[in-house]
Amino acid sequence: MSQHRIAARFRGPAGIGNGGYVAGLMAARLGQQPAEVTLRRGWPLEAPVSLDGSAAGIVARDAAGAVIAEAREAALDLAPPPPPSPSEAEAATRWFLGSAFSHSTGLCFVCGSAQAEGVGLRVFTGRVEGRPGIAAGLWRPDAAFAGEDGAIAPEFLWAALDCAGAFAFSVNAAPQSMLLGRITGRLDGAVRPGEAVTVLGWQIGQEGRKRQAGTALFGADGGLRGIARATWITPPPVAG
Repeated sequence: MSQHRIAARFRGPAGIGNGGYVAGLMAARLGQQPAEVTLRRGWPLEAPVSLDGSAAGIVARDAAGAVIAEAREAALDLAPPPPPSPSEAEAATRWFLGSAFSHSTGLCFVCGSAQAEGVGLRVFTGRVEGRPGIAAGLWRPDAAFAGEDGAIAPEFLWAALDCAGAFAFSVNAAPQSMLLGRITGRLDGAVRPGEAVTVLGWQIGQEGRKRQAGTALFGADGGLRGIARATWITPPPVAG
């Protein structure tokens, strides 16, 4: 058993860790891919969480022993739609920054526009003209997120595969509140600091309060660098 503490800067919704970043940490501990990470409850910030491994996978528990997240090896049969061009992705990012879609009052570690360069990832995925049902953006990761090998560390690539899936359901409609419930992903190659990465999110389907979305990262050469399928949960309606 080991322990891990997530710093407050890696937040998603107020008070809990960003789901994609949490999934990346769990996938790294699992050491296998594709990895499926199920988020049972919010990962507390600035608090110790225990990680237990077994043949079945990795389980994270809070100080009270409640399960926070689980990771296991899983299959992933998913192909992305054609990504927009870099210029289209850059225009979608500008649309995001000029719209009402600044998530979590701009403080989300991944898509928060109030986060400074090198502090937040600043992955801004917005509307692509003529392509409803997708969100995209052009992301140039800061060198602060590089690992010892000089490439962007895997947990940050997992984080970059997070928010675009939620925005795929909102950029052509209206902002929606939803939480990441499960993400199955794999990384297919390295991303270098400053590289122009196209981030893509697309709708797969929905049923009741569940939204199914895909996300992908494409390098400057157009090659796939990572892909994921996620289940998002919208909050229950408030009784009138």
